[in-house]
Amino acid sequence: MIKGFQTELNKQYGAKNNVDGIWGPQTKAASPNVREGAKGNITYILQAALYLEGQNPHGIDGIFGSGTEIAVKAFQRTKGIPADGIAGENTFAKLFG
Repeated sequence: MIKGFQTELNKQYGAKNNVDGIWGPQTKAASPNVREGAKGNITYILQAALYLEGQNPHGIDGIFGSGTEIAVKAFQRTKGIPADGIAGENTFAKLFG
C-alpha cells in the first residue's frame, strides 16, 4: 500500500520519492492533506488503509465523502491525534508508520 501511496505522490505532486514501500521522512513530508470532496487514488488508498485498521469508510471508491470523514475522525481519536477529519501528515504516519 505504501508503494501505491508513493507512486501517487510522485505522479500527482512530483514528490520524487523512492517507490520502495518504506515509510520514511521523505514520504511523510510529501503527504498531502486529504479532506471531504477529494477524489482519486490517494483517497482510495486512504480508504483501504482505514478499512484495514478497523475503520469502515463505507465504501472504497476513491471518493472522500461523509463515511470516510467519520472513519478518519474515529481513527484519529484512537491514535490520540486531533480528530479534524482531515488526513494529513500525522494521520498518514499513524496509518503507515
